[in-house]
Amino acid sequence: MTTRPRLKLFIRLIAAIAFALTLLTQFNSCSPDLSDDEIPYVPFEDITMNLNLPAYSKLSTVGGFMYLNTGGVKGLIVYRSGPSTYIVFERNCSYSPNEACATVEVHSSTLYMLDPCCSSTFSLTGEPTGGIAWRPLRQYVSYYNNQVLTITDEVANGI
Repeated sequence: MTTRPRLKLFIRLIAAIAFALTLLTQFNSCSPDLSDDEIPYVPFEDITMNLNLPAYSKLSTVGGFMYLNTGGVKGLIVYRSGPSTYIVFERNCSYSPNEACATVEVHSSTLYMLDPCCSSTFSLTGEPTGGIAWRPLRQYVSYYNNQVLTITDEVANGI
């Protein structure tokens, strides 16, 4: 065999391998599963918190957070993001929320949130940053006025 036919054969072999890898990648993709269930909506009465009370001392500094067992599907995470700004998250993970273990918690570093069940991570704004979750966490509307935080069941981000 001369050099030219070997080169053509080599190019065809490389092209066939590239085509096979492209097909394999399409069928074994790491793209998110956009067909998972949505977080169920569970209405709740407004929650009023007098932040002067010792029970809420974890929220006394920016970056502080606490879990509430009332409200939402699996409770709430209240996070103090600024001097007078609070973000309230649903603890139910946005990926496969009907799984019993799909509960979000703040990581011990307090730098992000995670669901140990599916290993998804979320920024402290609720956006997914890793794992298989593709939707942000549900956020609820809250009002802060004169040391009183009121949390409503109104969804702030449409999730």
